[in-house]
Amino acid sequence: MKKIRSIFGNIKYKNIIFVLSLILCAGVISYAAFASDIYNNKAVGVADSNDTSSSETMTWYKAGPDAYELNSEITSYEKTSKTTVKKSSASVSKKTVTADKKQKTSASEVKTAAGKLQVSKKTTAKTTVKKVKNTAKKTVSTTTVKKTKKKKKTKKAVSAVTTATTKVTKAYSPPKSVSKTYKTRDISDETYKIKCISNGKKIKSDGFDILCQIVNGEIGSSWNEEAIKAQAVAAYTYLRYCREKSITPVLAAKSGYDSRLERIVKSVEGLTCTYNGEMIDAVFCASTAGCSADALNVWGGNYPYLRSVDSKYDEAYDPNYGVTKTMSKAEVKKILEKKGVKLSTKKKNWIKVTSNYNGKYVGNVSIDGQVTLTGTEIRSLMELKSAAFTVKYSDGNFIFTTYGYGHGVGMSQWGAQLYASKGGYKFDQILKHYYRGIKITLSQEIN
Repeated sequence: MKKIRSIFGNIKYKNIIFVLSLILCAGVISYAAFASDIYNNKAVGVADSNDTSSSETMTWYKAGPDAYELNSEITSYEKTSKTTVKKSSASVSKKTVTADKKQKTSASEVKTAAGKLQVSKKTTAKTTVKKVKNTAKKTVSTTTVKKTKKKKKTKKAVSAVTTATTKVTKAYSPPKSVSKTYKTRDISDETYKIKCISNGKKIKSDGFDILCQIVNGEIGSSWNEEAIKAQAVAAYTYLRYCREKSITPVLAAKSGYDSRLERIVKSVEGLTCTYNGEMIDAVFCASTAGCSADALNVWGGNYPYLRSVDSKYDEAYDPNYGVTKTMSKAEVKKILEKKGVKLSTKKKNWIKVTSNYNGKYVGNVSIDGQVTLTGTEIRSLMELKSAAFTVKYSDGNFIFTTYGYGHGVGMSQWGAQLYASKGGYKFDQILKHYYRGIKITLSQEIN
């Protein structure tokens, strides 16, 4: 007893604690060895624990956007479940079988849930796409409608502008045709009768002589040779047309023509202008207002060959372009009151142009807001050179500015001269320019 006490007496306090710790560790190790058996017998509890964590993972993926990741997670889960079942198959207890069934059921439920999620995602995606497409269609449709409306508005606006500017747009300019050579024939055995515009006398003579007198009276012999040829063909065509219609032509005529004129007329003797095989009404005038006028607007009647065309040299070279005539208010008042109009004190309202055609040609004129007259009537009343005019009142006078000379229909004589001298046109090119769609043909002899 004394020995024991001596042993323990030599052990310090800290050593006692160390010994007690060793004893405690030995006990824990023994308990752990005993508990390992229990752990193996309760594999079902581990399986249940795995099922719960997987379910939580799948719940996270339901909120995720990627279906591919969802399918990968399902595959991984199935592999894990099968491995767990294999490990627990050593125990054939009912609990293990039950756990396996529970795992399969759980996996099936997860798969089903995942499938539903995938379908839901696809459905949602399709619905979203449809909505987007529908929205896009509506947007496109609305945009298209708006654009269409804008186009319609634009078209209307363009139409309105076109309507407003039709009268001032540039006239049609026929392309320069190819000049040809033509056969001629003697027309001296034909007889014609005309009324001379200068003295009102009737002149009767053979075809060649009367044609030379007309050319001499209309333009003389000093102009460009091609212009004289064009005048000769137009004049002879007009003679033939009037004969067919039993009309006595009223033309300028002058005897005593020279040899130059005679030679030039001889070079185109017998040639005429035809349209669809018929002789045309080959009217002509001294000059035009930058373009010729439609016969329809001047006399009525639709002549396809007497349509407005450009006469591009008029403004620069025609001496009849931009001519002014000044008349006092007393003169104008006297003339207008003969039309039965009681004029007001507002002189600027006495003559107002209300419409034009083919550029500068005047269609209608308002006389003090009471009577409407045509441009042709005003031309006649005021003895103007042309129905293409402008008018203004200033300091007690009416100032008329006219453009061109004559009715403006058909060939311009000054235009023919300018196209020949400035443009290098031959006679047939001049005629085809002013008479649209015609042919130059050798006329048949008159029986």
